Amino acid sequence: MSSERPVRRYNTILGLVITLLCASAAAVAQEATPTADDVAAEVTKQPIDDKAGPATVADKVQVDPINSDERIENRLQEILEATGWFTGSEVRVDRGVAFLSGVADTEKHQLWAEATAMKTSDVVAVVNRMRIADRPFWNFAPALQSMKDLAHEATSLLPLVLVAAIVVIVGYYLARLAALVTRKLTGRSIDSQLLQQVAGNVVGVLIFIVAFYIALRVSGLTRLAVTLLGGTGLVGLAIGFAFRDIAENYLASILISLNHPFRVGDLIEVGDVGGKGAMGYVRRVTMRGTILSTLEGNQIQLPNSTVYKGMVTNYTATPLSRLDFSVGVGFEDSIGEAQDLIMRVLTQHEAVVSEPPPMVLVESLGSATVNLKVFYWFDLTKNSGLKVGSSIIRQVKQSLTAAGITMPDEARELVFPHGVPVQISELPTADVLKPPMAASPKPKPQTSEAAINHGEDDLKTERTDVLKATDGDETIEGETNLIG
Repeated sequence: MSSERPVRRYNTILGLVITLLCASAAAVAQEATPTADDVAAEVTKQPIDDKAGPATVADKVQVDPINSDERIENRLQEILEATGWFTGSEVRVDRGVAFLSGVADTEKHQLWAEATAMKTSDVVAVVNRMRIADRPFWNFAPALQSMKDLAHEATSLLPLVLVAAIVVIVGYYLARLAALVTRKLTGRSIDSQLLQQVAGNVVGVLIFIVAFYIALRVSGLTRLAVTLLGGTGLVGLAIGFAFRDIAENYLASILISLNHPFRVGDLIEVGDVGGKGAMGYVRRVTMRGTILSTLEGNQIQLPNSTVYKGMVTNYTATPLSRLDFSVGVGFEDSIGEAQDLIMRVLTQHEAVVSEPPPMVLVESLGSATVNLKVFYWFDLTKNSGLKVGSSIIRQVKQSLTAAGITMPDEARELVFPHGVPVQISELPTADVLKPPMAASPKPKPQTSEAAINHGEDDLKTERTDVLKATDGDETIEGETNLIG
């Protein structure tokens, strides 16, 4: 037992010494391990130049190379010269490390030379010292090459574009045919021409969009087709702002067609148009606007949005219309008698209706006359307000004059700033006392006024004349009328 204890102690001490020696050797080995650049510098006996480009090292280095450095140099040199991409190219191989120098025309070819050298058998590292050739200031080669590539791509796409064009043309005619059939089918259940046209346009546009999408897919523009079909919010917003007025007029035309606030031939007045009202007979309502013919024979085109949002007065919607005028009689005349005379003219006139009855009212007391206001109703669809008013005023004046009722002018005050000279003539006393005899005026024979004379021609409405005068307007030919 006593002899085994020294042996155990000796073995323990020996193990500790061996462990310390192994740890020291590992530390020394770790401090002496070189990097990839240090290996390349040691192999080539040259320092690594950072400006010459990175050194590419093989993943696995062979211990016994088969090819010699000279054979590797010759092979790489032949490859670089065969490409024609390099100027002054030179390859030098030293113990498996390939040094490339010269001028490459592009960066892409510079990297290609490095990769080719690295893939050569028995090359352990590549130091790429090649420079890239400076591009001239005026170098059109890239632009010409791009144009050539574009021309080549365009030529290869010509058959596809031709087929796509045929698809678009066929789709266009199919869309028109579908729109026509849709209008005829909807015409059986919908009376509004505008709704028929809208339904046809919707079907036609959908078919044309599908055909256009197919044409884009055939031509290879799939991404553009998806973008066109899906759309983007920005494009939709821009189109909405650009075509806001057009869409507003289009929607207003639909509402006018559905509501029928007026019809063709109605006499209407639209307010708030340029600060004043526009009055005329309705000629046509199109997708773009409402067309009126004024009493003067002029044409007015109003946007449908303005007509729909503005104040529209339809004089033809109700056949009866009321007109009025004023007349002044003298203070010394009987007001009741004047009213009876005017009422007799109104009740006997052929254009004045009895219901509602006409009225003759005292309006005001003027400085020299008693002013009467005359109201009467007439049928606007049969008679003209201008002609009826002229006829009635003419007969009222003649009736009052025949009855001896005066219609004096407004009193005027005459001012003489320098006074009025008075001259007294010397006459006999008898002549002074005897008033002069005033010559009595001869009464004019009173003649009755006819209800219609040559100046007024007839009392019919001027609607037929206005529409006939503007019937030859070529600016609205071919426009679809949306109202009856």
